[in-house]
Amino acid sequence: MKHFLTTLGLLASVALFPVSANGQSATPENTQRILLEAKLSETGPIIRDGLEWRIFPLDNTNPDNIKELAYSTGGSKAFDIEPGEYIIHASYGHAGVIKKISIGAEAVREEINLNAGGLKLNATATGNVRIPKRMLRFNVYDSNLDENNSRKLIARNIKAQEITTLPVGTYHVVSTFGKLNATVRADLRVQPGKLTEANLEHRAAIVSFRLVRATGGDAIADTAWSILTDGGEIIKESNSTFPAMVLSEGKYTAIAKHNEKVYSQDFNVRSGFNKDVEVMAPN
Repeated sequence: MKHFLTTLGLLASVALFPVSANGQSATPENTQRILLEAKLSETGPIIRDGLEWRIFPLDNTNPDNIKELAYSTGGSKAFDIEPGEYIIHASYGHAGVIKKISIGAEAVREEINLNAGGLKLNATATGNVRIPKRMLRFNVYDSNLDENNSRKLIARNIKAQEITTLPVGTYHVVSTFGKLNATVRADLRVQPGKLTEANLEHRAAIVSFRLVRATGGDAIADTAWSILTDGGEIIKESNSTFPAMVLSEGKYTAIAKHNEKVYSQDFNVRSGFNKDVEVMAPN
């Protein structure tokens, strides 16, 4: 773990927004200033960019139809606001806090603790073999299963090395290498004000296919492909002359169809070892 400071390096910005409880423009004579600031943890630095601020009136008579009075983005923000009770919503990435505040006759400085941290993900194949970033995606789920034995999706399609801000807690992370069956899972803990970095290991490899007349020959065009698992399930079909795909470690069968003739080849995938599979179509 390390302190989560990578996105906090910009100068704090302060802007003034006149806010009236009825949604109309407020005047300086009937407003008081409130300065809003946020931190990832109680002892952490003020967040200086990337925040979203929203202000709502505290309307107990019609809580299902609350009108947003003000919205702003950036870091610390100042609002000139009429005395009264309000709801402040601060969000940063996937972390957010709702807080009730009261505005009286004196200026207010409100500091909000988001109680959040960062998650930075990457993955390699067995043997620390590098995987191109464009071939990796991560989904983050709640760690708990619901009544349907499913997990709530928190963040989708996160890129490798991308920092995602999340509330403090444990999350179930799924890494997908390619678009087929190469996935790996891990439960990771996000701590307040810290950056959790994790490198997951895939047991998979990139496999390319060619239908050839002889070993090392040119790929035959107009070939339809079906890739089957060891259990006979079709995992991928392609009409590409020279298809390439990521497969998890295991046994497979490649079936190539050309000019109404069918050819096949069994092959193994070994994690971290990319390979070409040639299917023979003798004359």
